[in-house]
Amino acid sequence: MARTRIIAVATTAGLLAALAGLTAPARAGTGAAAGVNAATARAASTSGSCSSKGAFINFNAYYHNSSRYHVFTSFDWSIGGSGVRNKNNVELRVKHHNTAGHDTIHWTWISLDNTRKGYSKLTSANAYRPVPRSGVKVAKNKKAYVEFKAVFDKKGTDPRCGSHTQNI
Repeated sequence: MARTRIIAVATTAGLLAALAGLTAPARAGTGAAAGVNAATARAASTSGSCSSKGAFINFNAYYHNSSRYHVFTSFDWSIGGSGVRNKNNVELRVKHHNTAGHDTIHWTWISLDNTRKGYSKLTSANAYRPVPRSGVKVAKNKKAYVEFKAVFDKKGTDPRCGSHTQNI
């Protein structure tokens, strides 16, 4: 006899979390779909900024914690400042702090030479080198962070800066 799998309608909180790209803890009796469990934590973010010669970048990295990993799911930034044009470059690396040597790189993303000033977002839906659908995973026992660099498109020599988010 074939087994039938029944999936109940999501609760309002779970549906809103799914629409926002988050996962909500499963509740007993809801028949929640696979992948949503009580061990999944709330989404969080870490941020940083840097500036050079009147140009700046404000950077955010979004993640959640699973039972074993920090999982980075998206990144966004704002570029601005006096005289900044629309052919900026952004580079980011998800890393973990290694007290015994060089920090380990888990994932790298380098933009094309066309990042516009203003707000930009990088997710798994991006056409150019998207974030992996499963996210960028760093073991939970590691101090994860995101290093970011920017080259600002300005008249004359392009200023650059780099920084990193706080460890999580």
